This record gives sequence, structure tokens and C-alpha cells, in this order.
Amino acid sequence: MNQYEKIINSVRSLVKGEKPEIDISSLLYEHKCFYLLSKTDRANAYKTEMAMNQICISERYKVCRSIFEAFEVNEIPYAVIKGAVLSKSAYGDVKLRKSGDIDLLISRKNIDVVKKMMLDDGFVQGRVTDNGIEPFSRRELLFQSAASHQVAPFIKKNANPLCPYVNVDINMDIFWGESDRKADMDFLLSYTENEEICGSRIRKLTAETEFISLCLHHYKDMNSIYLLSQGSLKLFLFYDIYFYLRNNKLSLNQLKKLCEKLAVSEYVYYCIFYANEIFQDELLSLYLTVLDTEKARKLLYTFGLAEDEIKTWNISFSERLFMDFPNDAFYSLLTEKDLKKIRLNRDLM
Repeated sequence: MNQYEKIINSVRSLVKGEKPEIDISSLLYEHKCFYLLSKTDRANAYKTEMAMNQICISERYKVCRSIFEAFEVNEIPYAVIKGAVLSKSAYGDVKLRKSGDIDLLISRKNIDVVKKMMLDDGFVQGRVTDNGIEPFSRRELLFQSAASHQVAPFIKKNANPLCPYVNVDINMDIFWGESDRKADMDFLLSYTENEEICGSRIRKLTAETEFISLCLHHYKDMNSIYLLSQGSLKLFLFYDIYFYLRNNKLSLNQLKKLCEKLAVSEYVYYCIFYANEIFQDELLSLYLTVLDTEKARKLLYTFGLAEDEIKTWNISFSERLFMDFPNDAFYSLLTEKDLKKIRLNRDLM
């Protein structure tokens, strides 16, 4: 048995409540797997960090409460995605996924009014520097809007020194910037429900649509050439998928219908397939049976998001998940055009 197999077996043991074959607590920390980390013998070492995460989440939602209220008053459809909302859905606790911002999902047609609301509330589109918030240049604002499904992030200074800045990312699609497809956001945002996070009433996607959004976001992280060059492939991407399905009762028929309506079946299949490579659970096998298509299976051994940059992996899944990344095996597959794209994104994102 090689080291990669020992790691995966130890992950499976923790899921079952058993003592792992090897101590993987450091690896779980590196891979942002705080839910599983909380089940190890070294969980106490991370209690302070989790408490800090709870404080920062509470601060972010307190600062953004007026924004959520303004959305309701002005009847702007929206959903909070990822971060604390996803952590509550998948793990029953807002602090078990670490994030540095709040992510909102809105329709592109509402971006101007939402942007005005954010600016009127004291947010600035920019980055945090040693000198405070530095507004983005016009070139940076245009690049981020053109190259992704997001507008440039909004930042607001906060009085609490434990969370000195609050970041909000606004997403206008569940697809990535390189995709030719655009989701029907009016349709998607018709599937929302109320939720309470740290005393703030917000709107979130219903279970099936939230899971689809999760899969598309994670598929991007698993396959973006730029993000892979930054070491984005982490175990938490797959265990988010697994625990979401394990801890939420999704309607298989509804999920299939929504996947077909949004034309995302192959991406959801991809995410569940690799989650099942790690966890080997009959529940995931059932989802795979329902979503299986030839088109979905063709995606399994490739990476890249744009049609003209698709590459075939020449290393195994466990190798690319746990080896130091990026590496020569990854870069050997890239073209000069790919490398140029990585440099451009690094400079402007």
C-alpha cells in the first residue's frame, strides 16, 4: 500500500468514527478539512482558530445585515452561497468551513442597482493593502468583469480588529468566465428559501440548487488551469460534495430535472464521481447511476475550462490530489498560450 492509499484509508476511517491508520491532522489542516480535523486527536489544537472563524463570520453578517434588508425591501432576488451558509448545510455548523468573504448570487440585470447599494453602504471595490483599502483601477474592474462571472470584490472597513475588513463577492452566474453557457438566473433564484446565519435573516438556494451551485464552483477549482497553477486542488472540494449529499435529503428526480434544465449534468457527475473515489459510499453510487451519460464520463480524465484548453491528465487522481502542486507533470501539459493566461490572471486578479 502506497502513502496515498494510506491517506485515503485514514480519511475513510475518520468518517466512520474509527482511529485512522496514520496521523493525517496536518494534511487535513493544509487541505482545509476542518470538519474531519475536529474528529482527530489533535482537534483541540485548532479550537482557537475555529473560534476566531466564528467571530469573523458573525462580524461579516452583522456588517452586511443592512444589505440583506435592502434586498428584501427592494425585492431583489438573491442567494448567499458558499462559506458559512454552505458550512451549515453540509456540516451543521457555520464555522467548519473557512472563508474570507460573503458570496452573493444575483441576476446580471440587477448588478447596477446592487452595486449602488453596496457603494452607498460604504463598500469600495478594491483590495486591502498596508495603507488600507486601495480602489481597483478601471482596467482591473473591466478585466475582472470580462474574465469571470463576478464583478470586482467589495470591501468595507470594520471596527472589530479581529475582522478589520469585510469582503463581499458578487456572482452573476454559476458558470465560470470561460464558459460559453450562461445559467438562467431568474429560474435559479426562484429556488430560494429563508435561513438565519449568526442572527441575520438571509436567502439561500434550496438543497438541490445549492448542491448544483456547489458542484459548479468546485468543478471550476478542480479544472481551472490558472487555479490549478495556484495549488487549488484540495481534499475539501470532494468532502464538501460528500457530506452535503450525506447530510441533506435531496430529491434525485428533482436534482436530475434541474441539472438537465441548467445543462450541468456532466459537471455534477464529475464532482460526485471523484468524491466517491475517496469515500466509496453507496449513496454516491446511486447519484452517479442517475446522472450517468457518455458526455459526463468523457470529462473524468481531463482538465481545463475553455474548449480550446482541455488537456488529458497523465497522472492518477490520488497523485494530483496529494502531491506538491503545481509540479512538472502539470506544467509539461501546458502550452505557451496557457502559460500566458496564468501570468495575465496572476497580474490582474
